[in-house]
Amino acid sequence: MRAVDDTVQGRICRARRRRLRLTQRELGKRAGLSQQGVFLVESGHGSRLSGAAMRRLFGALDAR
Repeated sequence: MRAVDDTVQGRICRARRRRLRLTQRELGKRAGLSQQGVFLVESGHGSRLSGAAMRRLFGALDAR
């Protein structure tokens, strides 16, 4: 599996969230994160979150 950098992860997260018509707050609630956590990922700072938090976030987006 190829590593994806924080900027690309953020773009994927934002695009998927918008496609699902979710707000950052709604997505955060689904993933057990704050709106701030979702914002950090979408802003290209996903490395500040734990691996478990990132898995929950992308799981909530049904992304692989």
